[in-house]
Amino acid sequence: MKKEIPLIITFISGFLLIVAFFIPREPFGSLEQRFNDWFIIVSGFTLILGVDSLLLYHYKKIKRKDKDAPYSLILIASFLIVLLWGIYSGIKHGNPFSPASTFLRYFYSYVFVPLQATMFALLAFFISSAAYRAFRARTLNATLLLLSAGIVMLGRVPKGEEIVPYFTAVTLILISITFALEGLKRANPLEKTLFLGMAILSILLIYPLSILLKKYLVEITNWIMNTPQLGAKRGLFIGISLGAIAMSVRIILGIERTYLK
Repeated sequence: MKKEIPLIITFISGFLLIVAFFIPREPFGSLEQRFNDWFIIVSGFTLILGVDSLLLYHYKKIKRKDKDAPYSLILIASFLIVLLWGIYSGIKHGNPFSPASTFLRYFYSYVFVPLQATMFALLAFFISSAAYRAFRARTLNATLLLLSAGIVMLGRVPKGEEIVPYFTAVTLILISITFALEGLKRANPLEKTLFLGMAILSILLIYPLSILLKKYLVEITNWIMNTPQLGAKRGLFIGISLGAIAMSVRIILGIERTYLK
């Protein structure tokens, strides 16, 4: 019965929520709000269990005198200091985030916010690394992604219209050099002529393309964001929604049971 009872509760809860969504009448109409209240209550208990699990895990590491036990000690000490400080400020001022609270003034403003800013600053390097790997123009799709990203970035930054001629010139010169080097490697005269022609064409396109992008940069950026980007995003959201519905049906019917492990 260890598995059957959770499966029955999951089936009844899921079924009642679906009925309440399609029949907004009593007694089903208020069920959705009641389930939301119970979700908040259960979430509070799961938070307590999570804190208990975290502290117990690091306490065992300190007890075993592991290599990184000092970090676990710092974590537990920081947790207790923040908890007790927040409770003290809450009792004294009615709210730990009150403007007169020392918890808000010293911990939140001088510790939490700088640490959060540091973490996001480090994330910028990881995002740059991922963007470099994603934007390498090895295929046609990667090339289109690279060009679209470059145009959108220039269209969204201040003074982008003034930068775009220089960006276009540098980009086309690099493309021209790439075509020229590739053409010099080819033994076939037709292929060599084709690549050298593409190199010359890239040079010739610098001026007209720079003028075109400078004049219509905002319109092109808006078109990329409102047409292909929005269409792809909607398709992605539809796929996510269909996947969530399929997974929900599997959980309600008891086919998906990984949450019981």
